[in-house]
Amino acid sequence: MASEGQQRYNLVSKLNNIHIDDLQYVERDLCFYELVSLGFLLFGDERANAEFVLQKLLILSNTHKSCGCGGADLLTKYHSVNPQNWRSQLVEALSIIGARRVLRKLGFDWNELHQHYLPHIGELSLHVHPLLKALYRVCERLKPAQAGQLVLRVNEQRKRPDELLRFYDFAYLEIFLLDWISRRIITLGDRSANGANVDVLLEYLKFNDLDVLKSLLIETILNNADKRTVMFNDKAHISVDNASRVTNKTYNIYTSTKETVPPHNAHENATASWPLSPPSSASPVLSSDLTMSEKYAVSRERAGILLIINQLKFYEDPDPELKHLLPQKPLSSRYGSNVDKSRLKEVFTSFGYKPQEFENLTHLELMHRIRETVKLSFQFDSLIVCILSHGIDGSVYGSNSIPVEITEIEHIITGDTLIGKPKLLIVQACQKDESPINAKRKVNLAPHCFGDIVKAMSTVPGYSAMRHTVDGTWFIQELCDAVQRFGDRRHIVDILIAVNRKVSERRGNANEVMMPISSNTLRKFFFLPPRNQS
Repeated sequence: MASEGQQRYNLVSKLNNIHIDDLQYVERDLCFYELVSLGFLLFGDERANAEFVLQKLLILSNTHKSCGCGGADLLTKYHSVNPQNWRSQLVEALSIIGARRVLRKLGFDWNELHQHYLPHIGELSLHVHPLLKALYRVCERLKPAQAGQLVLRVNEQRKRPDELLRFYDFAYLEIFLLDWISRRIITLGDRSANGANVDVLLEYLKFNDLDVLKSLLIETILNNADKRTVMFNDKAHISVDNASRVTNKTYNIYTSTKETVPPHNAHENATASWPLSPPSSASPVLSSDLTMSEKYAVSRERAGILLIINQLKFYEDPDPELKHLLPQKPLSSRYGSNVDKSRLKEVFTSFGYKPQEFENLTHLELMHRIRETVKLSFQFDSLIVCILSHGIDGSVYGSNSIPVEITEIEHIITGDTLIGKPKLLIVQACQKDESPINAKRKVNLAPHCFGDIVKAMSTVPGYSAMRHTVDGTWFIQELCDAVQRFGDRRHIVDILIAVNRKVSERRGNANEVMMPISSNTLRKFFFLPPRNQS
């Protein structure tokens, strides 16, 4: 079986093998329904293109039953309007609509396309405009009768009845959407959804109890748009941050560095005594000393999710658009990381946290998984996210060797479902900076959005993190020791101070040293829930 990296390489090779002459045959193999969806996904992101494909589809709608769909030359036209990226966008669009037969004829394997383009995830896309993908999902989910109600509702709001589309088959809702895009009844904004306005759709979905589809559109805008205020029809102002797709973002690009692997006996200090504060500090804060208003309410029954993303093996993503993000040297396997994963799970589940474990996630999958966990956290009192990976200054790596900024992860966990709830982000990764460039992405969220977060990192910026191939990492093992002993009795900040001291006192056989770092924006004291009901 080919490795994941080899599969990505094969995918890029197959993309390059698509010739412009193949497009006429692709179009002939598509039924009218598929061609409508494909035309919507490829042409809908610009008003002039939307108007062009709308007229083509209206003409074709009168002839496709007798003549088929060949001869429309929509895909050849698309090649002319997008000569640079037409292959990638075409294949992603075919994957979104599930045109497996056509894709097989082009030489693609569905499983590799499914893993690369994530067609099943509505709010994420690589090349197709993210709102077009989400709107296509809406078209798929609405029944013709519901689509007809939507069209009638929009038509009632038009000021000029003479502009109404003379088309009445509501099974092809994409045709009506193309009309609304061309007439600016809805706007998609740019590729990051800046300037998007789909109020007329959100209003219909809201008043017809189609909350899943309404949430899909809102999440797509929230996860792709730059910070600004978005006004929806329920008059709620929502401030959103830049959670753009990684392929359209600027990341810090630094040379990768391997985590140091000290000799086996580097773990020999693990059983030493545990001071809970430096000698010069004030006495540690105890849970029993505080009133309920002074500490976060975290119950054992509703403690929260423990998300562990364990990156063990790495490959280099073959996508040429991501090549500039790859480290200069291949990333090695992180032997010993399973020890950290098991220990984290053992310790935090004893306090009532519900574990979710994932391994070897790409950069997109990593961000998607955190977003999905944040969505589920509305029913819980807190959230713990643990990322075990290689890293460079300010970033951690996906399994495809593409970095994700840690600030980007912080942006994600500031979601509405966790406002006012404590969030603990644990990052075990090197943070060496071997590049002279240090162009941090501007933080666009309002400061208070970052409240109630604790970030605990294995090392200060610019340095390696120690990982033993058998015993696990210094930082995670010491952290688990401290939390296991004092998690429900001592404030998390006091515990992290003790972890800093313990780790800084350790030495490897080659005299390796290490200094963790933590920061917080807590507004109350954060104690883990009791280990038992009493």
